[in-house]
Amino acid sequence: MFKVLINKIANNNSREIRVIYLYRYLSLVFTSLFYLFDNLTKYFLYKLGVIIILFITSRILTNLYSRYSNNSKAIKSLVLSETFGISMLLLPTGGLNSPFIWYAMNPVLVSASFLTGLFCWFNLGFYLAISASVSYFIFNTGNKSAVEILSDNSHLILIFILMTLGVQLLLKLAHELCNERNRLREKNDQLAEANEKIKESIEHIMSLYQAVETFTAQDSREKLMNTIIFYARELTKSKSSFFRQAGLNNSNGIITCGDISPEDQRLIGEELDGLAELQEEADKNILHVRIRNRTFAISVVKSASRLFGILGVETEEFHENDYLFEKLFSFLTELSAVILERLYLEEFSQKLVITEEQNRIANEMHDSVSQRLFSISCAIHTLVAKYSKMSEAELRDQLIRIMKTSNMAMEELRSAIYKLSSRKQGKRAFQTDIRDYLESIAKLNNVNVRFKCSGDEDLLTGALKKALYRIIAESTGNSIKHGKCSEIVVDLNINDICTELTVKDDGKGFIVENAAKRKGLGIDNIKRLVNSFNGSLNIDSEPEKGTCIRVSIPNRKLVTLDEGGLVV
Repeated sequence: MFKVLINKIANNNSREIRVIYLYRYLSLVFTSLFYLFDNLTKYFLYKLGVIIILFITSRILTNLYSRYSNNSKAIKSLVLSETFGISMLLLPTGGLNSPFIWYAMNPVLVSASFLTGLFCWFNLGFYLAISASVSYFIFNTGNKSAVEILSDNSHLILIFILMTLGVQLLLKLAHELCNERNRLREKNDQLAEANEKIKESIEHIMSLYQAVETFTAQDSREKLMNTIIFYARELTKSKSSFFRQAGLNNSNGIITCGDISPEDQRLIGEELDGLAELQEEADKNILHVRIRNRTFAISVVKSASRLFGILGVETEEFHENDYLFEKLFSFLTELSAVILERLYLEEFSQKLVITEEQNRIANEMHDSVSQRLFSISCAIHTLVAKYSKMSEAELRDQLIRIMKTSNMAMEELRSAIYKLSSRKQGKRAFQTDIRDYLESIAKLNNVNVRFKCSGDEDLLTGALKKALYRIIAESTGNSIKHGKCSEIVVDLNINDICTELTVKDDGKGFIVENAAKRKGLGIDNIKRLVNSFNGSLNIDSEPEKGTCIRVSIPNRKLVTLDEGGLVV
C-alpha cells in the first residue's frame, strides 16, 4: 500500500500537491508509530482504530485539496476544518502530550502553499488556541491557570512558530526558484525558436544561392521560367507553383510545377484574366486568390522596362499575414525579374554583336575583296572584248595581272577568315580559360594542379563549356577548402560520343553518404549541372584517401540543339 501511495505521489502533476502528499503520509506514519507504542493508552485495538480513521480522513482531505487547489475559498474551509479536526483528535489521544500534535503542520503547509501568509498565521493561532483550550478544560488536572499552561508549553508554541516561519521562507524560496526556472525555460524556448529560425534562414539562404547559381546557367527563356517556378515551390515549401507569361491569354502562357491539373490551369488563367488591373499596375503587392478551395499567392514579375508575367505559389491560409513568407516570395519575384531582364539584355546584346560583326565583315569585304573582284571582272571583260587584237605577249601579261589580283583577293579573304576563326588560328579559348583558372588557384593556395585535355573542344556547345568550367571550379574548390589537399589532377577527354571529366585529389576525403545528408552546395551544384545534360556523376571518396569525381556527359551529336541549360 505504501508503494501505491508513493506512485500516486510521483504521478501527480502539481508540485505543491506532491509535497503535501509526501509530508502528509510520512507525518501520518511517524506520528502513528509513536502513538501506537506509547504508554498513555493501553488498548492496542483502540489505537489502531484511531490510526485507521485518521488515515481515511487524510486520504479524503488530500483528494479534496487536489480537486479544489485553484479555489482559495474551498482551500480555506478545508484548512480550518482540518485544523479543528486535529485539535479534536487531541482529546482521545492525550492532549498536548499526543504525538498527533505535530500532525497539525499539515494544514500549515497547505495554507503556506496555496493561501496568503496572513491566513497561515491566523490558522496557526487558531490551532494553538483550540489546543490550549483543550488542555485547559480537559487535561488540566492540577487546576493551573491559562497563563501557567501557556508557560509550561511555551517551547511547543515556539517550535510551531519557528517551523511555520521556516516553511514560509522555504516555500518563498522554492517559488522564486520555480519562477527563475520558468524564466530560464522561457529563455531556452526563445533561444530554441531563434535557433530554428536561424536554421530555416540558413536553409533559405542556401536554396537562394543554388537558385541564383542555377538561374545564371540558363540560356533558354523557357528553361529559366521552369527553374523559377521550381525554386518558388522549393523555397516557399509549397505544393505547386506556376508562371503566367505576359501577353498570353487564358492558360496558353502558363507554366506549372507540382499538382496542377489542366483544368486547374485553365481556371488559373481565367482568374488571372479577371485581374487586369494587377497586370496594368504591376505593383509588388502579394495577392491571394482562391481556385477550387486552393489558395495561391501571386505577385507580378516586372522590371523597370517590361512586364514579364505573374508568379504564383500554392499556400496556406495562415501565410496570408506571414512576414517571412511575404519577404521571401517578394525577394524571389524581384530576383526572377532581374534574371529575366538579364536574359533579355544578353539576347539583345548578342543580336547587336552579330549585327556589328556582320557590318564589319561586309565593310571589310567591300573595301578589299569586293574591289579586287570587281577589278578582275573588269579586266576579264576588257580581255574578252580585245583579245583578238592583242598579241600573245600582251595577252599573257594581262592574264598574269588578273592572276595576281585574284591571288591578292584570296589572301585578303583568307586573312579575314582567320581573324574570325580561333580554330584557324590554332587557339583553344576554352582550354586556355580552364588552364588559367587552375594556375591561379594553384598559386593562391600553394597546391600542385595538373591539367590534361584531349579531344576537339569544338564538339562542345557553349552551354556545355560553361557547365564543365563550373564543375571544375566547384570540384577543385571543394578539394582545396574541405579536402585540404596538396595535389589535384584534372583530366578532360572530349570525343565524338561523350565528354569525360575526372577531378582527383589527395585530400582528407569524406564519407559520401554523410556528405549527401549535409546537402553541401558544391556537390549539389555539380549534380544539378550534370543532370541538366543527362550526364552521369560518380563520387569516390574515403577518409584520409582523397576524392575522385568522375563526370560523363553526352556531346551535342547525341542531344538536341536546344539542350544544354538546366532542366528542372
